[in-house]
Amino acid sequence: MADPTTRPEGSADRADQASGDSGSSGSVFASERDDPNDPMTTVEARIIGAPFQAPPRPTMLGRYVVLGTLGQGGMGTVLEAFDRTLDRKVAVKVLHEDLGPEHTARLLREARAMAKLSHPNVVPVFEADTTDGQTFVAMELVQGQTLRAWMRQSPPPDWRQCVEVFIEVGLGLAAAHAEGLVHRDFKPSNAIVDDKGRARVLDFGLARRIGIDRVEDERPDRAQGKTDDDLSVGPPGRQRAPSQTMPVRGDDEPALDLLSVQTLTKTGVVMGTPAYMPLEQIRGREADARSDQFSFCVSLYEAVYRERPFEGGTLTGLLAAMTEGSIRPAPKGNVVPARLRTILLRGLAIDPAERWPSMDALLHQLRALVAPRTRRWVALGVTVGLVGLGAMLALGQYVEVKDRCTGARAQMDGIWDDDRRQQVQAAILGTERSFAASTWDRIEPRLDAYADTWMHTHTAACEATSVRGEQSAEALDLRMRCLDRRRTALRAAVDVLADADANADAKVVTHAVELVADLPPLARCDDLSWLERHDQRVPPPEDPVVAAAVQIQRARLADIETMHKAGRYAEALDAVQEVLEQAETLGYLPLRAEALHWRGELREKQGQYTQAEQDLRQAHALAMEMNHDPVALDTAQLLSGVVGLRLARHTEGQQWGEMDALPLARRSGDPVEEATSLRNLGNVFYGQGDYDNARVHYQRALAIEQEALGPDHPQVAYTHNNLGAVLVGQGDIDNAERHHQRALALWQNVLGPDHPNVASSLNNLGTVLAMHGEIDNAKRHHQRARAIWQSALGPDHPYVASSLVGLGVVSHRQGDLDTARVHFRRALAIFENAQGPDHPDVVDPLLGLAMVALDKDDAASARGHAERAVSICESATVAPTLLAEVRFVLAQALWSQQGERARARMLAEQARDALTAAQGPGASSVDLAKIDAWLATHRVQ
Repeated sequence: MADPTTRPEGSADRADQASGDSGSSGSVFASERDDPNDPMTTVEARIIGAPFQAPPRPTMLGRYVVLGTLGQGGMGTVLEAFDRTLDRKVAVKVLHEDLGPEHTARLLREARAMAKLSHPNVVPVFEADTTDGQTFVAMELVQGQTLRAWMRQSPPPDWRQCVEVFIEVGLGLAAAHAEGLVHRDFKPSNAIVDDKGRARVLDFGLARRIGIDRVEDERPDRAQGKTDDDLSVGPPGRQRAPSQTMPVRGDDEPALDLLSVQTLTKTGVVMGTPAYMPLEQIRGREADARSDQFSFCVSLYEAVYRERPFEGGTLTGLLAAMTEGSIRPAPKGNVVPARLRTILLRGLAIDPAERWPSMDALLHQLRALVAPRTRRWVALGVTVGLVGLGAMLALGQYVEVKDRCTGARAQMDGIWDDDRRQQVQAAILGTERSFAASTWDRIEPRLDAYADTWMHTHTAACEATSVRGEQSAEALDLRMRCLDRRRTALRAAVDVLADADANADAKVVTHAVELVADLPPLARCDDLSWLERHDQRVPPPEDPVVAAAVQIQRARLADIETMHKAGRYAEALDAVQEVLEQAETLGYLPLRAEALHWRGELREKQGQYTQAEQDLRQAHALAMEMNHDPVALDTAQLLSGVVGLRLARHTEGQQWGEMDALPLARRSGDPVEEATSLRNLGNVFYGQGDYDNARVHYQRALAIEQEALGPDHPQVAYTHNNLGAVLVGQGDIDNAERHHQRALALWQNVLGPDHPNVASSLNNLGTVLAMHGEIDNAKRHHQRARAIWQSALGPDHPYVASSLVGLGVVSHRQGDLDTARVHFRRALAIFENAQGPDHPDVVDPLLGLAMVALDKDDAASARGHAERAVSICESATVAPTLLAEVRFVLAQALWSQQGERARARMLAEQARDALTAAQGPGASSVDLAKIDAWLATHRVQ
């Protein structure tokens, strides 16, 4: 978790991609209109207005050359086109020009939803744009037929074939759910089976973000006090028409009352095809991933039984059957396994809470039906089978017992030997960073010691069983599995270090010492009681081929963890996506939980906090279901920080920390995990300005870390740094300085004098010294920090901007306004370029520039900078005391304008109230006495 530092551093459209149900093998976009058994598009067209007329077909659409029309629907025309830029044919969905902005927004929402998905079972979107008044979406041109057409082929597919194809479709939906998207209109005509037999989901025109509230003012029955269950009311002032229903056509979608359809298709309320929709969605309630699961199960039920589960030729009849949970009995003479019916019935539960916990859980059950253990390798396919073969060879790593006790050194070959030593040294020094040499001097002996200890532990464990007979073969297996995981971690760390010179921004060399220091402790492999408690909590797959493939993917996760520790977040994020796809194919839920955990953690590092939360929540739920305590603990700790600090939902973050992370950490028996949970909780309290609680949690974490890791471990330095930050907030400057000095000493000793972390402590100390009034000393600390950061990271790194802010503050206090302005302007430019104009870090230089302008009697410039700072603070998560500062500066800038004095006084009063509520006299560089004095002399007449 990132730690705080002392400031200032710190449907819809039914034109679907498919061949029509005519069985054409060409690539065609056929609308539901082309299916005579689907009345929904016809109903929608009648509501929209006049009979559908296709617009004139253009010859060019942006960079696309139009080749012909593939299909038409109530909202758009689908064209076959040629992309001149990328030299390929595409399908282009064009919205009818007369449908208005609401429908344009709907189509673009489809494009945005699909563009977020990159999955083999989802049809990819390439582009969405508006050209010459026409809005269009370009996507892959797929050769194939709709899933509905596939289901109706002659002879029809058997139940096993249906399940296998629907598993692929389900993987596409699960991928959408992992991105926080819900399809909301899944049915057989919204999936395609291409000419190679691969099934894919399409038409995400109804997709929406999980957790986004409905637009209530778009629901006319709300205004008239109707309940969610009343679907019969049309627009205000219109009475229900008498029983205008459409007949049922064959075995397709039930007929609907026309005015009910008006409600059903109202944007933001209920959209989709009711025959496949769950009751909660028909009633206008929030649709989530479980709603898609219901639609999926209706579709699969229809595929295997040749009829839908709920009877009802009208919406009223359908609602009655759903409300009663009345599902048709299985047709006589069918050969569908009873287990498949049981799986589907759970997915069709009326109460969403009674369905499968996720699409992944449902797919896991379906895979078990079509891939029994005796022949599961067939379902896994050639690619995974080959991977599994390689893994099985890797599983033969343990040689005969008599050789184990003399083969430890050989197992370090290619991991940490003379060749690897030279490669790592050359890579570290090849970065040409100012701290590269000292970094190599520190990591070489640590890697030597770790490899030597591993070999000694390996030999001792072997001899305890094979030579001295002191432990059982089972105990030896436990210890060897533990040592194998440590060897994998060492290999991953050395691989990353050997590639340091290819990492242009020096992230690897910056994190190298901590990466090596954080290698998993070897002492655990001697602790049989701990191994017995933790090693077999999650049993491996029973199928040896699947187990082998899982081991391969877990080795990749070890590499990803190492890349994460080295700061190579983007690269690791790409890699974890591949593991996640393999986990889905293998169907082993613990591996999926592990991969989701790492994707969530990496997304947090990339600033993708909402997506990170979604991944971590899914991983945590799976881990708890599987009794996978390590993943459950890690995700709870991360959620405490992501939710409580990054997303500023402090109470919820506190609950994740206190109710989940801490109990799991204590149950693990690992004191370092308890300390991490405590520190994360401290971060949440720090973020909400509760400095007392933050201080208590940091102090408890520090005590545990010093005892468990020793007082000189790098992790201890972070906690000292956090304590220094919170003590500044409390105004305890003397103790804050003591903790920052301790962090500085630790980082200098562990990392070397020119490491960027050393600059962080120097910069923080500069801030504290300035608060002490030691301006010259503070200036030297900021200058030293800037020199280290500039040399290590380049002149345009945001850390350099942090030191410039500190130098600006010092120059301002010395009365050197011109120099202060130069520093603040340079810091502002760096922050804006690196992090964007609205990032909270921009506030500090803006505040400095406003204060300098005030001292130069330039109220107009002061107001401009302060107005922008206030706007950023009010729209982002910042400390209340910082918002108080910028409001007070803005109040002073506004006072010279007669018409703004009332607002100026209000801002000053808000600043005073915020500082009064803050804990500690040093919570802000502006004290209450100054604001009170200003308010006493600035009254509105």
